[in-house]
Amino acid sequence: MRQLCRDHRPCLEGPDRLVVPAFSLAEPHIAISGKEQVRKRLGHELRAQLVDLGRSKPHRDVPESFETLSSILIGSAQVERDNLRHTIADLLRAAEVIALDAAILRSAAGIQIRHVLSAQDAIVLASVLAHLELHRPVESCFLNRNSKDFDDPDIRVRLEAFGCKFFTKFEEGRRYIASGM
Repeated sequence: MRQLCRDHRPCLEGPDRLVVPAFSLAEPHIAISGKEQVRKRLGHELRAQLVDLGRSKPHRDVPESFETLSSILIGSAQVERDNLRHTIADLLRAAEVIALDAAILRSAAGIQIRHVLSAQDAIVLASVLAHLELHRPVESCFLNRNSKDFDDPDIRVRLEAFGCKFFTKFEEGRRYIASGM
């Protein structure tokens, strides 16, 4: 019998395990922090401009009417952060996490140069390759929407050497898994 996750769907375990690089769980926090900083700065600049605009008689009511927009802009980052925390908590209940270690970081440095990837993408690929090499599954798949960087013939060859298919669309990967791989 399969264990049920919080939303009463089957968790991926046993032969159909969900495996996630630790870096993939940390990277969104960095992105949200960057957005949050931009939004805060923009919100403060907007407020300053609105206060300045409100000093003139014809626009005295403008700051009040735009205060909601400014608050939404600043508050949206917190909503995104909360949603991310819930999503990661759900993933941690359902997935195995590939730990980030020195060997993966060393491998990522070479992968970054060999495949002309960003440091972040190289760390993700190095994590996946290290996990595949360690566990040697008969079949597996790597799902990542970043087709621009990962949908590369050399990367596909490296993944396929471990019996791992690459998909850029979640639905394609889901169908592959449902078909029994």
